[in-house]
Amino acid sequence: MKKARLRINLGSVMLSLLVLVTVALSAAALSPRPVPVATSAAPVVLPTSTPTSAKASRTPRVTSTTPTPDHPSPSASTTATPSSSSSPLTVLILGDGVSSGAAADTWVGIAEKQLGWTNVVNLSSPGRGYVKRPLTCDTTPCANFEGSLPAVIEAQPDLIITFGGTADGDYNLSPAATRYFADLHQALPNAQLVAVSPVTTLAPVPYYFTLHDQTISAAIEKVGGTFINVGQPGSGDGPSLSSSAQAAIAAKITAALS
Repeated sequence: MKKARLRINLGSVMLSLLVLVTVALSAAALSPRPVPVATSAAPVVLPTSTPTSAKASRTPRVTSTTPTPDHPSPSASTTATPSSSSSPLTVLILGDGVSSGAAADTWVGIAEKQLGWTNVVNLSSPGRGYVKRPLTCDTTPCANFEGSLPAVIEAQPDLIITFGGTADGDYNLSPAATRYFADLHQALPNAQLVAVSPVTTLAPVPYYFTLHDQTISAAIEKVGGTFINVGQPGSGDGPSLSSSAQAAIAAKITAALS
Protein backbone atom coordinates (compact mmCIF):
# COMPACT_ATOMS: atom_id res chain seq x y z
CA MET A 1 0.00 0.00 0.00
CA LYS A 2 2.82 2.36 0.90
CA LYS A 3 4.65 1.43 -2.30
CA ALA A 4 1.59 2.20 -4.36
CA ARG A 5 1.22 5.68 -2.79
CA LEU A 6 4.87 6.34 -3.36
CA ARG A 7 4.53 5.57 -7.07
CA ILE A 8 1.53 7.88 -7.30
CA ASN A 9 3.37 10.73 -5.57
CA LEU A 10 6.43 10.31 -7.77
CA GLY A 11 4.21 10.28 -10.86
CA SER A 12 2.48 13.47 -9.75
CA VAL A 13 5.82 15.17 -9.12
CA MET A 14 7.13 14.17 -12.56
CA LEU A 15 3.96 15.37 -14.23
CA SER A 16 4.20 18.70 -12.39
CA LEU A 17 7.83 19.12 -13.42
CA LEU A 18 6.97 18.33 -17.02
CA VAL A 19 4.22 20.98 -16.98
CA LEU A 20 6.57 23.56 -15.49
CA VAL A 21 9.25 22.84 -18.08
CA THR A 22 6.70 23.10 -20.90
CA VAL A 23 5.39 26.44 -19.61
CA ALA A 24 8.91 27.80 -19.25
CA LEU A 25 9.87 26.82 -22.80
CA SER A 26 6.67 28.33 -24.21
CA ALA A 27 7.29 31.63 -22.39
CA ALA A 28 10.87 31.78 -23.68
CA ALA A 29 9.72 31.25 -27.23
CA LEU A 30 7.09 34.00 -27.04
CA SER A 31 9.25 36.70 -25.40
CA PRO A 32 10.74 39.36 -27.95
CA ARG A 33 14.41 39.22 -28.78
CA PRO A 34 16.52 42.27 -27.89
CA VAL A 35 17.34 44.63 -30.82
CA PRO A 36 21.04 45.33 -31.25
CA VAL A 37 21.93 49.02 -30.76
CA ALA A 38 24.09 50.64 -33.44
CA THR A 39 27.37 51.98 -32.18
CA SER A 40 29.31 55.01 -33.34
CA ALA A 41 31.73 52.76 -35.13
CA ALA A 42 29.09 51.84 -37.71
CA PRO A 43 26.66 54.80 -38.13
CA VAL A 44 23.51 54.39 -40.12
CA VAL A 45 23.51 56.77 -43.14
CA LEU A 46 20.16 57.75 -44.65
CA PRO A 47 19.89 59.17 -48.20
CA THR A 48 19.35 62.97 -48.21
CA SER A 49 18.49 63.54 -51.87
CA THR A 50 16.78 61.75 -54.67
CA PRO A 51 19.10 60.29 -57.28
CA THR A 52 19.36 62.24 -60.53
CA SER A 53 17.84 59.47 -62.56
CA ALA A 54 14.81 59.38 -60.30
CA LYS A 55 14.33 63.17 -60.59
CA ALA A 56 14.55 63.01 -64.32
CA SER A 57 11.82 60.42 -64.47
CA ARG A 58 9.44 62.50 -62.36
CA THR A 59 10.17 66.07 -63.60
CA PRO A 60 8.16 67.14 -66.67
CA ARG A 61 10.24 68.32 -69.61
CA VAL A 62 9.98 72.05 -70.38
CA THR A 63 10.73 73.38 -73.86
CA SER A 64 12.35 76.84 -73.92
CA THR A 65 10.67 79.54 -76.03
CA THR A 66 13.71 81.83 -76.05
CA PRO A 67 15.26 81.91 -79.52
CA THR A 68 18.91 80.99 -79.89
CA PRO A 69 21.26 81.28 -82.87
CA ASP A 70 20.76 77.58 -83.62
CA HIS A 71 17.04 77.61 -82.89
CA PRO A 72 15.44 80.93 -83.90
CA SER A 73 11.93 81.80 -82.85
CA PRO A 74 9.33 80.38 -85.27
CA SER A 75 7.55 83.72 -85.38
CA ALA A 76 10.67 85.73 -86.21
CA SER A 77 10.20 85.43 -89.95
CA THR A 78 6.56 86.48 -89.79
CA THR A 79 7.02 89.51 -87.50
CA ALA A 80 10.02 91.03 -89.23
CA THR A 81 9.17 94.23 -91.10
CA PRO A 82 11.05 94.82 -94.31
CA SER A 83 12.86 98.14 -94.47
CA SER A 84 11.51 100.56 -97.02
CA SER A 85 13.62 102.96 -99.00
CA SER A 86 13.22 106.62 -98.03
CA SER A 87 11.37 108.87 -100.47
CA PRO A 88 11.95 112.61 -101.04
CA LEU A 89 10.08 114.99 -98.76
CA THR A 90 7.13 116.63 -100.49
CA VAL A 91 6.71 120.24 -99.36
CA LEU A 92 3.56 122.18 -100.21
CA ILE A 93 3.32 125.95 -99.78
CA LEU A 94 -0.10 127.57 -99.70
CA GLY A 95 0.21 131.32 -99.49
CA ASP A 96 -0.27 134.79 -100.91
CA GLY A 97 1.94 137.09 -102.97
CA VAL A 98 4.84 136.89 -100.49
CA SER A 99 5.45 133.26 -101.53
CA SER A 100 4.40 133.43 -105.20
CA GLY A 101 6.59 133.98 -108.23
CA ALA A 102 9.99 132.56 -109.12
CA ALA A 103 11.58 130.65 -106.26
CA ALA A 104 14.85 132.55 -106.67
CA ASP A 105 13.03 135.83 -105.91
CA THR A 106 11.32 134.65 -102.73
CA TRP A 107 12.16 133.01 -99.42
CA VAL A 108 11.13 129.68 -101.00
CA GLY A 109 14.30 129.41 -103.08
CA ILE A 110 16.55 130.10 -100.08
CA ALA A 111 14.73 127.51 -97.96
CA GLU A 112 14.98 124.92 -100.73
CA LYS A 113 18.76 125.21 -100.75
CA GLN A 114 19.30 125.39 -97.02
CA LEU A 115 16.83 122.65 -96.06
CA GLY A 116 17.50 120.38 -99.04
CA TRP A 117 13.96 120.37 -100.41
CA THR A 118 13.79 118.57 -103.76
CA ASN A 119 10.04 118.29 -104.27
CA VAL A 120 8.20 121.57 -103.69
CA VAL A 121 4.59 122.25 -104.72
CA ASN A 122 3.82 125.97 -104.55
CA LEU A 123 0.13 126.87 -104.62
CA SER A 124 0.65 130.48 -103.58
CA SER A 125 -1.17 133.29 -105.37
CA PRO A 126 -1.42 137.06 -104.74
CA GLY A 127 -4.48 138.01 -102.71
CA ARG A 128 -5.15 134.50 -101.29
CA GLY A 129 -5.94 134.31 -97.59
CA TYR A 130 -7.94 132.54 -94.91
CA VAL A 131 -11.04 134.44 -96.04
CA LYS A 132 -10.18 136.11 -99.36
CA ARG A 133 -9.80 134.42 -102.74
CA PRO A 134 -6.89 135.28 -105.08
CA LEU A 135 -7.04 138.63 -106.87
CA THR A 136 -7.22 136.87 -110.23
CA CYS A 137 -8.46 133.41 -111.11
CA ASP A 138 -5.78 132.60 -113.65
CA THR A 139 -4.21 130.36 -111.03
CA THR A 140 -5.43 127.05 -109.67
CA PRO A 141 -7.15 126.73 -107.31
CA CYS A 142 -9.13 129.97 -107.39
CA ALA A 143 -10.14 129.80 -103.73
CA ASN A 144 -9.14 130.79 -100.23
CA PHE A 145 -7.18 128.42 -98.01
CA GLU A 146 -10.20 126.32 -97.03
CA GLY A 147 -11.37 126.07 -100.66
CA SER A 148 -7.88 125.00 -101.74
CA LEU A 149 -7.92 121.86 -99.59
CA PRO A 150 -8.77 119.45 -102.46
CA ALA A 151 -5.64 120.52 -104.33
CA VAL A 152 -3.56 120.25 -101.16
CA ILE A 153 -4.84 116.76 -100.39
CA GLU A 154 -4.25 115.61 -103.96
CA ALA A 155 -0.53 116.45 -103.65
CA GLN A 156 -0.21 114.25 -100.53
CA PRO A 157 2.50 116.45 -99.00
CA ASP A 158 4.64 115.59 -95.98
CA LEU A 159 5.06 119.24 -94.94
CA ILE A 160 2.46 121.97 -95.48
CA ILE A 161 3.41 125.62 -94.94
CA THR A 162 0.47 128.03 -94.86
CA PHE A 163 1.67 131.62 -95.24
CA GLY A 164 -0.99 134.33 -95.40
CA GLY A 165 -3.49 136.60 -93.75
CA THR A 166 -2.25 139.89 -95.15
CA ALA A 167 -4.85 139.94 -97.91
CA ASP A 168 -7.66 139.43 -95.39
CA GLY A 169 -7.16 142.92 -93.94
CA ASP A 170 -8.95 143.95 -90.75
CA TYR A 171 -11.05 140.80 -90.51
CA ASN A 172 -11.53 138.30 -87.67
CA LEU A 173 -9.68 135.22 -88.93
CA SER A 174 -10.50 132.97 -85.97
CA PRO A 175 -13.46 131.02 -87.42
CA ALA A 176 -11.87 130.55 -90.85
CA ALA A 177 -8.38 129.66 -89.53
CA THR A 178 -9.74 127.23 -86.93
CA ARG A 179 -11.89 125.41 -89.49
CA TYR A 180 -9.13 125.32 -92.11
CA PHE A 181 -6.44 123.80 -89.88
CA ALA A 182 -8.90 121.34 -88.33
CA ASP A 183 -10.00 120.11 -91.77
CA LEU A 184 -6.40 120.01 -93.00
CA HIS A 185 -5.27 117.92 -90.06
CA GLN A 186 -8.21 115.55 -90.43
CA ALA A 187 -7.50 115.05 -94.14
CA LEU A 188 -3.72 114.63 -93.73
CA PRO A 189 -3.14 113.50 -90.13
CA ASN A 190 0.47 112.43 -90.75
CA ALA A 191 1.57 115.65 -92.42
CA GLN A 192 3.59 118.28 -90.56
CA LEU A 193 1.63 121.53 -90.42
CA VAL A 194 3.32 124.93 -90.26
CA ALA A 195 1.76 128.39 -90.27
CA VAL A 196 3.75 131.57 -90.85
CA SER A 197 2.66 134.95 -89.54
CA PRO A 198 1.42 137.41 -92.18
CA VAL A 199 3.77 140.19 -93.23
CA THR A 200 3.16 143.61 -94.69
CA THR A 201 5.05 146.38 -96.46
CA LEU A 202 2.98 149.06 -94.77
CA ALA A 203 4.52 151.39 -92.25
CA PRO A 204 3.50 151.63 -89.54
CA VAL A 205 2.26 148.06 -89.25
CA PRO A 206 -1.53 147.99 -88.73
CA TYR A 207 -2.70 146.83 -85.31
CA TYR A 208 -4.69 143.87 -86.66
CA PHE A 209 -1.52 142.02 -87.68
CA THR A 210 -0.90 141.37 -84.00
CA LEU A 211 -4.42 139.96 -83.72
CA HIS A 212 -3.83 137.81 -86.80
CA ASP A 213 -0.68 136.38 -85.23
CA GLN A 214 -2.59 135.38 -82.10
CA THR A 215 -5.52 133.92 -84.03
CA ILE A 216 -3.44 131.89 -86.46
CA SER A 217 -1.09 130.54 -83.78
CA ALA A 218 -4.02 129.45 -81.60
CA ALA A 219 -5.73 127.71 -84.52
CA ILE A 220 -2.73 125.68 -85.67
CA GLU A 221 -1.56 124.78 -82.18
CA LYS A 222 -4.96 123.17 -81.55
CA VAL A 223 -4.04 120.51 -84.11
CA GLY A 224 -0.43 120.12 -82.97
CA GLY A 225 1.08 122.28 -85.70
CA THR A 226 3.89 124.85 -85.55
CA PHE A 227 3.54 128.62 -85.72
CA ILE A 228 6.50 130.67 -86.99
CA ASN A 229 6.47 134.40 -86.30
CA VAL A 230 8.80 136.02 -88.85
CA GLY A 231 8.12 139.57 -87.66
CA GLN A 232 7.74 142.47 -90.08
CA PRO A 233 11.06 142.73 -91.93
CA GLY A 234 9.42 144.38 -94.98
CA SER A 235 7.60 147.19 -93.23
CA GLY A 236 8.07 150.31 -95.39
CA ASP A 237 9.24 148.42 -98.51
CA GLY A 238 6.47 149.80 -100.69
CA PRO A 239 4.49 147.79 -103.26
CA SER A 240 6.46 144.55 -102.77
CA LEU A 241 8.88 142.97 -100.33
CA SER A 242 12.55 143.65 -100.85
CA SER A 243 15.07 140.86 -101.34
CA SER A 244 16.51 141.56 -97.90
CA ALA A 245 13.06 141.11 -96.36
CA GLN A 246 12.64 137.83 -98.23
CA ALA A 247 16.04 136.68 -96.93
CA ALA A 248 15.06 137.63 -93.36
CA ILE A 249 11.84 135.60 -93.69
CA ALA A 250 13.78 132.64 -95.07
CA ALA A 251 16.22 132.80 -92.15
CA LYS A 252 13.38 132.61 -89.60
CA ILE A 253 11.64 129.73 -91.38
CA THR A 254 14.77 127.64 -91.97
CA ALA A 255 15.87 128.15 -88.36
CA ALA A 256 12.50 126.92 -87.08
CA LEU A 257 12.44 123.89 -89.40
CA SER A 258 16.09 122.87 -89.07
